[in-house]
Amino acid sequence: MPKPDELLFALKTYSGAMLAFYISCWLGLDNPYWSMATAFIVAHPFAGAMRSKALYRFFGTLIGGTAAVVMVPNLVNAPVLLCLALALWVGLCLYIALMDRSPRAYTFMLSGYTAGIIGFPSVTDPSHIFQTALTRCEEITLGIVCTTMIGTIILPRSLAPVLARRISSWVQPAVEWASAALAGEGEAQPARDARRRLAFEATDAAMMVSQLAYDISHLQSAVRQVTRLRLHVISLMPILASVGQRVAELRRIGGITPALQNVLTRTDEWIKDSSAPSADPLLHEIMKLAHEPPDWADLLRASLAVRLEELVRVVHQSRQLRRHVTDGTPAPEHPALEAEYIAITKENRDHKLAFLSAFSAALAILLVSTIWIETAWAYGAGAAIMVAVASSFFAAQDDPAPAIALMLRNGVMVICGIFLFSFAILPIITSFGELYLALLPVGLIIGILVSRPATFGTGMVIGAIGATQLALSNGYDVNVIKFADSSFSLIVGLGSALIITQLIRSVGAAWSAERLMRANWRDIATAAEASTPPDRAAMTGIMMDRLGLMMPRLAAVAAGADSAAAGTLQDLRVGLNVIGLHREQWRLPAAARAGSQLLFHRLAAFYRADPRRPAPPGIIHALDETICALAGDALAYQEALMILSGLRSVLYPNAPPPDIALPLPELAAT
Repeated sequence: MPKPDELLFALKTYSGAMLAFYISCWLGLDNPYWSMATAFIVAHPFAGAMRSKALYRFFGTLIGGTAAVVMVPNLVNAPVLLCLALALWVGLCLYIALMDRSPRAYTFMLSGYTAGIIGFPSVTDPSHIFQTALTRCEEITLGIVCTTMIGTIILPRSLAPVLARRISSWVQPAVEWASAALAGEGEAQPARDARRRLAFEATDAAMMVSQLAYDISHLQSAVRQVTRLRLHVISLMPILASVGQRVAELRRIGGITPALQNVLTRTDEWIKDSSAPSADPLLHEIMKLAHEPPDWADLLRASLAVRLEELVRVVHQSRQLRRHVTDGTPAPEHPALEAEYIAITKENRDHKLAFLSAFSAALAILLVSTIWIETAWAYGAGAAIMVAVASSFFAAQDDPAPAIALMLRNGVMVICGIFLFSFAILPIITSFGELYLALLPVGLIIGILVSRPATFGTGMVIGAIGATQLALSNGYDVNVIKFADSSFSLIVGLGSALIITQLIRSVGAAWSAERLMRANWRDIATAAEASTPPDRAAMTGIMMDRLGLMMPRLAAVAAGADSAAAGTLQDLRVGLNVIGLHREQWRLPAAARAGSQLLFHRLAAFYRADPRRPAPPGIIHALDETICALAGDALAYQEALMILSGLRSVLYPNAPPPDIALPLPELAAT
């Protein structure tokens, strides 16, 4: 049953749609039902998301209308070329939209199919294209303004409480994972569960953060700080993975000293106590661990101390940021926020998948347009429009076919309902008030569907298709033949989009996850082959973004989520150590530089192949040779030794410790 806030939102959405329709009729616009359809498309339960969507839809409509006005008059004598130009425009805009994963992508997607909505009906009658584009923009703008105005003025719902809960939800899995890592149980089930939740939450909240600037709450001005907080949470993940692995290895070789155990216990207690005072005393104790005589266990303890220092600093800064965002306390000092181990925002962009989406959309439009022109089908433009809309709406999904099939099924249901309403109820309605009451039950159902995340897309599609198929105007004008033709064009359009999508664009969640993992491997191989050190913060950002994208996909196929998360964090740690070794290269003696170059070569070859296999012996040999080359002056090359020990621990967690007191062996030439 609907909740009171869902009913309120549904009533506001429906009232905004009907207000837009009434004003359009009063102004005498050609197709006032477009205002109603736009109102359902723009509607969103949260005021910030709705306002951002309204703004992007307005600019998308303006750009799409302008494109149609430019293309149609110049290709008026060549309908085939005009359809080709519109199909390519839709494909281009869709490609750009898929490259931009922010809410701003809606502008580009809309620019594509709006040009089709305006341009396709003008293929056979281009003489009034400017008037058509202008009227359509006016109708859509009315729908945007009415819905946004009512949603903003009448009991608006803010993003702030929801986002505050999301921010709080980051704390518990981070604390659980940190406690497990500090105990050397980073791969135990509780830690894996916490890792999976943290990866998904931190990535999934990115869209909400980007809409915060349009919100009506005090958090509207806190977008920068909330973004920083999210990046701090993301940056915790490789640090916690490294801490857990180091502690586990030290326990395995009996390297946990009383001093280290005391630091681990104090760190665990400090992290669990969210009201803990300054981190300075704890940091002072951690720094003492890094100044002990170097053997293999001491080297691991020194590198663990560096990771513990990073962990404490990131947690401390995250707490300050969270208090600043939620309680309004002063923001933390700026320099600490710019530490190099904090990720920067980097988003994965899959050009191949975006191209397939754009190509399938353009091909489906061309096929339907060819049938339309060759058969002189009067309502073929409607089929071409539906292809453009359906191909664009769901292009971001791994497999859009099920969503298009659901849209087709809902479209058939809507057609049946509209048939009954148009020929049984609409003829006896004589005033706008009667029309409002007659459509109220359906309008409320659509609004309730839109208010729920699980049915948001269904509600929006039913509202948009219902409004356009009902095609209400300023008076009763229903024709059985016209209704049948427009309904058939909708079914043909959606069916064509479904068939072409299944043939060209449908891929599985596992396939997409595999591509994300391979993109990580390519980045590591590229970093190993680089002549200059890549950006550490950028690598953290892009690989953690891919991990967040992998989690829901692997959860959907119920396989491999834990191993993929562990593998991604392992790959990231390899990449960060490679970057660190690049930075230390200029300080190393000639023998160690030769060993590190050999190591880079073998790491690149390993990651160019399939790093899911065990690392080959050649890599550990290169690691041990380079470590031994630096062992004679360990204090001078402590940073490089910690990096090399990190690589060895990641790739060979169960290998026996090297004897770093051995004399320098001969380095292999290849």
